[in-house]
Amino acid sequence: MLINWRNRPIKFLIHPDPRLKRIAELVDFSKVTLDKRVAIVRKMGIALATTKDGMRLGIAAPQIGINLRVIIVRGNVMFNPQWHPTNAPPETIIEGCYSVPKKLFKVPRAKYGWAKWTNIEGKPFEDKITGLPAIVFQHELFHLDGKCLPEYGEEIKNEKIIQGIASSNYSSENNKT
Repeated sequence: MLINWRNRPIKFLIHPDPRLKRIAELVDFSKVTLDKRVAIVRKMGIALATTKDGMRLGIAAPQIGINLRVIIVRGNVMFNPQWHPTNAPPETIIEGCYSVPKKLFKVPRAKYGWAKWTNIEGKPFEDKITGLPAIVFQHELFHLDGKCLPEYGEEIKNEKIIQGIASSNYSSENNKT
């Protein structure tokens, strides 16, 4: 029984849960031990791995009730991420979200940008991010800033469109992050 309890799925908070509106706090590496950081990332990984929906592209700590600036984007763990988008006009992307199940939204996203973050050990990174990773990064960063798709996206309500997108193989246009 202990094994089953320890491996139980971790539930995503569902919009409009007020905890999703909080601005996540910076992770202070001098106060949050490596063991604690590992525990946070494990919980996030379990939540992502045990969900039955979506493509498991990303998760933000606030989605599971941890109010810290931690995201996972396509397997990359990022603490205290920052984003500087291109000045080019944004693209309209169709996304889903674990905190807003069974719904899709049109949202504007930068095609690419420059990201800064710190890894779990405290080492800083900086990189240009493009394509699907850039879309997922922006989506998860919005969660850290207390935003969820219904607040900044346009919900797609046409069931035929939703079914068509859900059955397609458009990895960059059908994101559930």
